[in-house]
Amino acid sequence: MIRVVVYAEGQGELAGAKRLQPAPGSPLSEEELGSAHLLVRRCMEKARNMDTPSVCFEEPLRTRGRIAKGSMLLSRETLRQLLLWPDPHKQPDLAIVLVDADGDAGRQKLLEETIDGVPVQAVIAVAIQEFETWLIADPDALKSVLRKPLSLPKPPEKLSRREAKELLEKWCKEHAGSRDPAELRRNLAEQCDLDTVAQKCSAFAAFLRKLEPPQS
Repeated sequence: MIRVVVYAEGQGELAGAKRLQPAPGSPLSEEELGSAHLLVRRCMEKARNMDTPSVCFEEPLRTRGRIAKGSMLLSRETLRQLLLWPDPHKQPDLAIVLVDADGDAGRQKLLEETIDGVPVQAVIAVAIQEFETWLIADPDALKSVLRKPLSLPKPPEKLSRREAKELLEKWCKEHAGSRDPAELRRNLAEQCDLDTVAQKCSAFAAFLRKLEPPQS
């Protein structure tokens, strides 16, 4: 079993069917997993040839008692604190930091420099331009979840800042307005074809490679 924590900029990525706030280090139930957890788990299964029960998500650390989100994850001081467990025995096996590029081509390099030397194994994933780009990259998954054939106006990573987020919100309202948007996001995370997403989104392909086990 591998213990994993996920930090993400928006609560939409982390919202599960049950929206509890357990203490840091607490195992998360299946109902507490958000779209980011589900997509990360599938990526772990693919990259490391693992099965679903082998990936155990835990509640991450707080910053000054608050859930870390948004620009907090871009702060060097805050991010390093979030990756330093006071009790080494409670440190997870892997920490995923998922942020949006938001047009900043240097964000990946900057954050990787920020986490250099932290004791936990950490992987930075910077989606171009935002996490929703990965959720809408597979047209077959969109059709299955939203029950409507939909297509992007341009390649996923060519969408402008917030465009993927706004498209997904618009489509959810137009074609599945009676359903919980967080549930739709989770469904997309579970149904999207990872190879298709990797083919269309270079940042996602890079994330998959980073999850591969170290070469001995």
